Amino acid sequence: MEVSQILSRIESILPKLTRSEAKVARFALSAPDRVVFMSVQELAAQSDSSSASVVRFCRSLGLKGFPELKVALSADLGQERKSGYYDLNRNENTTDLVDKLLSNAIQSLRDTVSQVDTGHIELAARKLYEAPAIFAYGIGASSLVAEDIAQKWLRMGKNAYAFQDSHILTMSMASAPPGSVFIGISYSARTREVLRQLKFAKSSGLVTISFTGFGRSEMSDISDISLFTSLAPEAKVRSTASSSKHSQFFIIDVLYYVYASQHVDASLDYIEKTRRAVKEVNESDSAD
Repeated sequence: MEVSQILSRIESILPKLTRSEAKVARFALSAPDRVVFMSVQELAAQSDSSSASVVRFCRSLGLKGFPELKVALSADLGQERKSGYYDLNRNENTTDLVDKLLSNAIQSLRDTVSQVDTGHIELAARKLYEAPAIFAYGIGASSLVAEDIAQKWLRMGKNAYAFQDSHILTMSMASAPPGSVFIGISYSARTREVLRQLKFAKSSGLVTISFTGFGRSEMSDISDISLFTSLAPEAKVRSTASSSKHSQFFIIDVLYYVYASQHVDASLDYIEKTRRAVKEVNESDSAD
């Protein structure tokens, strides 16, 4: 896992931390240049927490321990400060809005790349290749991600579905052959409908993949494979969906190309076959 962009990661995960871990997080954000020269005990004392809280905080960030946090902070401090996430103001100039939205998109992608677990991506790609059926499910903006997954793996010759009707999804997974995969998509990791379907998929013997914003959650805990995107800080006006969808589609693209690279010849054959089929249908429509 890459360890750059750690300050942005701390900001994004702060609402998910315990009270004692949050104390450590706030001190690290306020004085990262001091933390890189501290011991665990010193940071615990300065943040009014405990050594155990410091260790738990590091693990909540996806780091192995305190030394890795110090390395990550040093890397962040050695770079120019991030462009950052920006909220929108009343009657804002359109040019400024364009710049802010671009900055939000770039920051979301940078933060997502910094926490990509290539091992999980590669494992997910293998499970998708072995799967006789793939089910992707999300609500609201996440449903667009589910449809993108279904469309991409249909082109790879897979039986891939993005049902919006939860009853049809449940019935389909109940009779799915062994090795089938369910991908539950929820940026917040708290969407009840997605969590319910993830639990059902797991109890039905499907391979389960959770796709959420970064941080430990019930979805990530119970799934076989966890994929994460950056989790943007809260904002009053800016929709989190506008930041999340850029990073979500990016991770799906990464997964798709890893999958394709593992099976290049077969992937190219399927892509050409589906492209030719669509072309033939379009040409027949024009003839009519």
